[in-house]
Amino acid sequence: MIAVKRVSLGPQHLSPGRTTHTLIDSKGARRFQLFKSLVIALYPDSIGYYLFHLCADGSGTDTWHESLKDALDQAEFEFGVKPDEWEDTQEVFG
Repeated sequence: MIAVKRVSLGPQHLSPGRTTHTLIDSKGARRFQLFKSLVIALYPDSIGYYLFHLCADGSGTDTWHESLKDALDQAEFEFGVKPDEWEDTQEVFG
């Protein structure tokens, strides 16, 4: 998987955000810790982009989006991340 965009969430962003993400495991259902960064990544030769929501402890979740614009729009809706805040990257992710 290749990361194409990355942003650290700061005090100017909505926290915890407009969407609730729930972790379901052997301990039951619980909310994730506050997300500290977002990464948009894709699999080479596949369709769509993943918006990863990452916590400081390394846990996280993701959402799938049909286009890069859709992933950027979701981050703006959910956390208030503006398009010019993203850092371009081409790193192996995951």
